[in-house]
Amino acid sequence: MDQYAKRYELKDKAKDALSGNYGTLILGSFLFSLIIFLVLFLFGFGLFLSLLASLYTGGAYSVGALRIFQVGLIIAHLLSGFLGFGTAYLCLKLACGQPAYYTDVFYGFQRQNLLKTLLLTAIRLALCRICSLPFQYFTDAWQETHGISSLWPTLLVCLAGCCIYVPLALALDITYFLLLDFPDKNAAGIVSDSFRLIKGSRRRLFLLQLSFIPLRLLSLLTLGVGELWLEPYIHMTYTIFYLDLINPKKTPTPSC
Repeated sequence: MDQYAKRYELKDKAKDALSGNYGTLILGSFLFSLIIFLVLFLFGFGLFLSLLASLYTGGAYSVGALRIFQVGLIIAHLLSGFLGFGTAYLCLKLACGQPAYYTDVFYGFQRQNLLKTLLLTAIRLALCRICSLPFQYFTDAWQETHGISSLWPTLLVCLAGCCIYVPLALALDITYFLLLDFPDKNAAGIVSDSFRLIKGSRRRLFLLQLSFIPLRLLSLLTLGVGELWLEPYIHMTYTIFYLDLINPKKTPTPSC
């Protein structure tokens, strides 16, 4: 019988793997965050100025600036997929005791990884978009009327979208690790394997993710500086979760 590690055991193993390696992962996470921030800043600066102008003049903001920012969001999402793949690579190397460097976060941009990483990231982006479309439709309707009668359907559709998206996203959370372990498999095979492996462990992963909320709230008190230490810890814990998922402890089956 398979016996999976408890949450505190996963976190303890993550701390052990990070011992002496925090600096490497902090630099990698910082590069990750900096690149995404710069992309959002460049594509969102025009919208920011437009919003300021609309507040000052009382006019409408620029729709063109909004569309540019939406393009920036898509680009940032795709980049975060490549950088997330590289972060998974970095964490796996550290967890397995191999030499690692902060520049490993760019591993997803190597030629042999480009297409599959792009496909896996696009699948997540499409999934998120599809699940949010009904919510966007009802939100637009509510903004036109601002009535209570249209608010409740909006909230219910949002809840339904989350109930559909979260279980699917939990399965896709391990796809980058699977691609690293099985680079010869295509994207469809990786997705299929991720759903097979995560079966019965979605609740464990979901509760593990929720367990970091208090630390995230505490990091707000540091104006985000604490995230430099928190993000490596979270990434490494997810890596340990994956390693435990594919290689759980075996407990002897009691004889009759």
